[in-house]
Amino acid sequence: MNIIDLRKKQLLELLESLVIDYSYLLTEDDFNLIDCINESGLGDFQFRQDLEEIVERVWKYELESNQYKVISWNKGTCHPNRDVITFATISLKDEIIPFCDAMDGIEYQISYDALLGACQKDGATIRASSINEYTVAVIDNQIYNSYNGATRLITPKQLIRLEETDYHTHYNELILDSKKIIPIHGYCRK
Repeated sequence: MNIIDLRKKQLLELLESLVIDYSYLLTEDDFNLIDCINESGLGDFQFRQDLEEIVERVWKYELESNQYKVISWNKGTCHPNRDVITFATISLKDEIIPFCDAMDGIEYQISYDALLGACQKDGATIRASSINEYTVAVIDNQIYNSYNGATRLITPKQLIRLEETDYHTHYNELILDSKKIIPIHGYCRK
């Protein structure tokens, strides 16, 4: 799927999650915005800033509920470099979603401000040489692109659903700004 079609699909899925999962958090203006986006045919992202404000409100509510854990997993015997960006999963506290078969990692406290992008599968994020439609961040003059289309316009409930796909892994991935997250403690799966 090309990135334009992917972004349209993501937008439709976001709107659906907002209405179904979070209607109790939405204002009349929010519902009007959602109706306006639906009527516009999703041709552009002129509503991105307004949507980000709604999504930020959702994340704030969910993270303050203390129902979630955000864990950056140690992959293999070497711990990943978490100096600039940190990869993690978000899970309900009693239904931990690991990265592949990882057994341990670090639990973090995050805010929406720390979220560079998220994806319902591996974010496929790498340092790149140029900014393009896959770019999720530019930090310290380094460009980071997510070739699976990670986005900030996604809700926690979308991420933890993990609908069946033909993708080879079954987890979600958050791409976080390491300067904006706080380590809580180590985490080990039983």
